[in-house]
Amino acid sequence: QARHEAMTLFLAGHDTVAGTLPWVWYLLAKHPEAEARLLEEVDRVLQDRMPTAEDMPELIFAQMVVKETLRMYPQAYVLFARVAAEDVELGGYRIPQGSQVYPVPYVIHHDARWYPNPERFEPDRFTPERFDQLPNCGWIPFGAGPRVCIGAAFATMEMVLIVATIMQRVRLSLAPEQGVPVPLPRFSLRPKGGLQMTYAPRTAAKP
Repeated sequence: QARHEAMTLFLAGHDTVAGTLPWVWYLLAKHPEAEARLLEEVDRVLQDRMPTAEDMPELIFAQMVVKETLRMYPQAYVLFARVAAEDVELGGYRIPQGSQVYPVPYVIHHDARWYPNPERFEPDRFTPERFDQLPNCGWIPFGAGPRVCIGAAFATMEMVLIVATIMQRVRLSLAPEQGVPVPLPRFSLRPKGGLQMTYAPRTAAKP
């Protein structure tokens, strides 16, 4: 049991991160205003030092960027099936006892009832005020309830700190040959064929 729990934590904090970060860089490259806002926060909070877990409460916009990326491209795009313990009706649909029901975060996260203009990258959806207005289970990139991913907080911290660390040092841009990436639904939701980007050291642009 201990081994299984440890492996789950490792996978949740590794594969989720590896699958999400390309989408973070893609979205920031396509939205320079969000990138500039994030750069300002990173420079202001960190002051050229390495980020640590203690910086998480101050890296507010970085967390919003990661959460919005997970909304648009949830790595767990389909969750494990649940079995109806009894006959039930949901949204006008009758689900007989014993039926398997698959929650699909990708569909939930692109529902315009909860996210107006769902295909638009808008980190401000995840200000504390707006996040609190979402319905229960309106944002479930790590699942929900008693079986929520054990590595959710760890993976989120990893992504925020990695993004902050890289943005301190380089600017990432889409390579000229990179088109609109197509989500590839495998174990996680990766860009098909990877993501081609170029980088330039930020120190060259600083006074």
